[in-house]
Amino acid sequence: MNITNLDLIGMPVTDQQASLKFYTEKLGFAVRVNMEHFESDDPNVRWIELVPPGASTAIVLSTWEKPASKGIMVLVTTDIEADYAELTAKGVDLLPLEHQPWGISTMITDPDGNQLLLQQNIEMSQE
Repeated sequence: MNITNLDLIGMPVTDQQASLKFYTEKLGFAVRVNMEHFESDDPNVRWIELVPPGASTAIVLSTWEKPASKGIMVLVTTDIEADYAELTAKGVDLLPLEHQPWGISTMITDPDGNQLLLQQNIEMSQE
């Protein structure tokens, strides 16, 4: 096998513009590609790739996935308490922080019901 990385993950959405706003304005993702005239029967469908700062893997806001499909994504942070406060201030609904032996996490739901687990991992000692 010569696979070197994961480039894109399809995130099923119903409204690309609303999702674009959520991921860029609320979560701070950057637009990697926003292409008009994507090959589709619907002229309103665009090819939109978004990437978290510093990441190489992007999500594609996909309106062509089956409506019953829901995505789940794990986002890793170095300061979950600061991110929690910032997201709450931006009006993002978050579950309470959950402390586990492996770290701290919270669940975010995007406008289409896709789940995003925001987590801060605890460094595990190697014994």
